[in-house]
Amino acid sequence: MIDSTLDPPNDSMTNDLSATLIRVQSKAAIFVLLLAIALLGSACAKGGPPLSGSRPSESAPNAQEAAGTEQAEAETGEASETATEEEGSEETSEGEEEEEERPQRAVLDTEYDDARVGADQTPLIEAELGLVEDEELNRYVRSVALRLLRYAPIRPFDYEFKIVDQSVPNAFALPGGKIYVSRGLLALATSEDELAGVLGHEITHAAERHASARLEYSRRFSPFSIGFVRAAKIAAYGRDQERDADRGGQIMAALAGYDPNGIARFLRKLDASERYVVGWSRIPSFFATHPTSPQRSSLALNRGAELEWERVPGVSAENPDGYYGVIDGLILGDDPAGGVFDDENRFIHPELRFSIRFPQGWDTMNSQQAVRALAPKRDAQLELTATGAGDRELDDLVDEFIESEFDGMTIRVRERRPLKIGELPAVRIEGRAKSPFGSLNANITFVLYDGLVYRLTLLTIGDAASRYRGRIRAFAHSFRPLDEEGVHSLTVTRLRIARALEQETLQSLSERTRNELEVVFTGVLNGIYASTPLDYRAPVKIGIVEPYLPRPVERPPEEESDAPSGTEPNQDGTEPREETAPDDANN
Repeated sequence: MIDSTLDPPNDSMTNDLSATLIRVQSKAAIFVLLLAIALLGSACAKGGPPLSGSRPSESAPNAQEAAGTEQAEAETGEASETATEEEGSEETSEGEEEEEERPQRAVLDTEYDDARVGADQTPLIEAELGLVEDEELNRYVRSVALRLLRYAPIRPFDYEFKIVDQSVPNAFALPGGKIYVSRGLLALATSEDELAGVLGHEITHAAERHASARLEYSRRFSPFSIGFVRAAKIAAYGRDQERDADRGGQIMAALAGYDPNGIARFLRKLDASERYVVGWSRIPSFFATHPTSPQRSSLALNRGAELEWERVPGVSAENPDGYYGVIDGLILGDDPAGGVFDDENRFIHPELRFSIRFPQGWDTMNSQQAVRALAPKRDAQLELTATGAGDRELDDLVDEFIESEFDGMTIRVRERRPLKIGELPAVRIEGRAKSPFGSLNANITFVLYDGLVYRLTLLTIGDAASRYRGRIRAFAHSFRPLDEEGVHSLTVTRLRIARALEQETLQSLSERTRNELEVVFTGVLNGIYASTPLDYRAPVKIGIVEPYLPRPVERPPEEESDAPSGTEPNQDGTEPREETAPDDANN
C-alpha cells in the first residue's frame, strides 16, 4: 500500500528509504520471519471477495514447470535489458566497520514512560498501516470513546482514537492511550453497543498499563515487523489481562448507557469471523494479540447480566439508520488506493499509475510503505518502495543512497550501470548489504517515473544471488506506466445496507441485491445464521462491487504563450505560426 501522496524531500532520500531497508537477525531466519508475519493472521481460502492487498502463494504444478518458468523469465529479463554506452562498474571504498550499536532499552516504569513510548511508535505504525481519512467516521468513533472516558480511571496522558486502514477486524492500544480500531472491525460490529465494548476494553488496557507490565521496550525492532506487528509487540496481553479488560470495558459501557453485553456478542461474532477464513489479508487480527478461549465470551455474557445499566441514546441515534447508517460505504477488503494484486500477481497502483509483475508462486504482502514478495524457497525477497525525487538527478539520488547508512545497513557496491526500463531512466547496483546481524546479496534497480524514484530490491542469502539474477531483471522490466484504461479498470467492494422483503432469506436477498459476499460470510457479518429467516425491512449488511474512481491527476498550469503582444490572429481564429529554421521545424 504505497503512499500515493509522497512529497519531494528537501535534502535526501534517507527518511523514506531507510524506513523500508531491511535488517536481518540471522541468515537462517531472515525470510522465514517475514513469512511467519505474512501468515500470522488468517490463511487464505477459496471464496469471498478477490484479494487486493495480499495474495496467497500459488504453487507451480510441478518442479519442472516452476524451473521452466523461472528460466523463461530470466532469459526474457536478460534479453530485454538495454544498458547505455556508459555502463560500467564502480566499487565503494572499504572503510573500517563501525562497532555495533546496542539497542536502547527502557523499562516502562511510569505513565509518563507509557506516553513517551506511545508517541514514539505512533508515527511508525500509522505510516506502515495507514489511516482512514474519513473525518466524519473518525469523529463518530471519538464521540463514542469520549462518552466512555468519563468513567475511565484518570491518567496523566491524553487518549487518542483513530481508524487504521486494515481490512481484518482488529483493535489495539499502545502505551500512553493511543488506541486504534480497524475499518474491518467497524464493518463486523452490528451496533454501537459492540463498538463501545471494544473501545472500553482497549481503554482499560491503556489505563491499567497492561502492555507496560509485560514488555521491556526496545527501540530496535525486527526489520520484518510491519506496523501492526510492532503494535503486537507492544500490545500483547495475557488471558488474565484480557478478562480484566473485558470487565473494565463492560463496567465503563454500562455507566455510559450502553448494553454491557455488547462485548460478549462481538466476541462470538469475531470468533465466527476467525473460523470463516476470508483470505482478504494476512495481517494479524484481533486474536493475535488478544488471547481468547471458549469461556471468555460466556464469562462476559454472565458478567453483563449482573450489571445494572440504563439505556442512553447512542451517538448514532441521530442517523436514520443508526449504526448501520454510519458504516454504510465502508470498503471491504483492500482499498485500491493503496494498490492491489490481480490474479496473475501483477501489482496495480491506480493513484501512482503504474503496474509491476511479481513472480508467480511468491508470497506477497502490501503495506503502506512497501510491497514485498518472498520466494518459495525462503532464500530471496523482492521489495518495491517509492520516494520523492524533487529536482535532483537520478544518479545523485543513487549516490546518496549508497553513501548513507539505512536502518543499520550499509551497501558495498560491486557493480553499477545505467539502463532503460522501457523508456524510463534507471540505474542498477549490485553488491553486498552489511548489517549488524549479517550480510546479504543486494540487487537494486532505481527507476525514475513521474517525479518519484521507485526502488526495486532483491535480497538473497548464501549462494542464491546467481539463481535469481534473471528474476530481478524480469521483475524490473515488468514496471510499466498505467494508461487510463488500466487506471479505470479496477473495482472496489463497499459495505451497503439492504432491506429484507417478506419471507426473504439471506440467499434470496443476496441474489436480488447482487451481493458480492458469500452467503455464509454475509451471515457472519450480520451476526446471524445463513438459514435464519429475515424480518421484513430488517437491515442487512452486504457487499456491492463498484467502479473504483481514482483521484484526478493534477497537472501544472500550461505556461502562457510568449508570442509578442499585438500579433493578429489568422482569419480562422488560430494563432499565426512563427517561422523556424529548418533544423528546428520538428522540435
